[in-house]
Amino acid sequence: MALPLFVLVFPSLFIGYASRDLFIGLGTSFWNSAIFIFPSNLNIIDAEFAPQFFKLLPVLFSLTGAFLAFFFYTFSSKELYLLKTSSVGKKIYNFLNKKWFFDKFYNEFINQTLLNFGYQVSYKMIDRGIIEMVGPFGLSKAVYKNTAILARQHNGDIFTSIFWIFLGFSAFLILLHYWSSILFLTGPTLILLWIVSIAFI
Repeated sequence: MALPLFVLVFPSLFIGYASRDLFIGLGTSFWNSAIFIFPSNLNIIDAEFAPQFFKLLPVLFSLTGAFLAFFFYTFSSKELYLLKTSSVGKKIYNFLNKKWFFDKFYNEFINQTLLNFGYQVSYKMIDRGIIEMVGPFGLSKAVYKNTAILARQHNGDIFTSIFWIFLGFSAFLILLHYWSSILFLTGPTLILLWIVSIAFI
């Protein structure tokens, strides 16, 4: 992995240097209006005329941090370890390692609250509760219950079967006529609905 990363270092440096005017600088039209900045918050003109020291300050901090890290971990690793394992070093390390406890606050008060809501309310109450009881589980339970009632009414006689078929077909035609009058279906649409319904039955 070190070889391709070493090869990619040089193009990244030169591409960043060659294309810097596309992204930064006064008067660049690279982004056009893709990123809108309110005129009162536009500070690109002030950034152009900032002192050179402030422009080089991030680079100086980066180089200083890299040099100090290399120096301490190479030549003073024992002293650095003693500093980290001391009482003051542990407090500083824990404080910086937990990012000012922002992750702890986010996980316990925001993330865990949303996860509990998603499980207790959204999943158990709505998905598995209301939707399943009204939807597939409730429908299958109602069909099973009603078919058990109808099965008890059937005595195996052919006349009873014909009676229930006639009764169901009549109820369906009454409902079809009722809905067609409500929906104001007339003419060919009503005839087509009757033909499709009778063919379906």
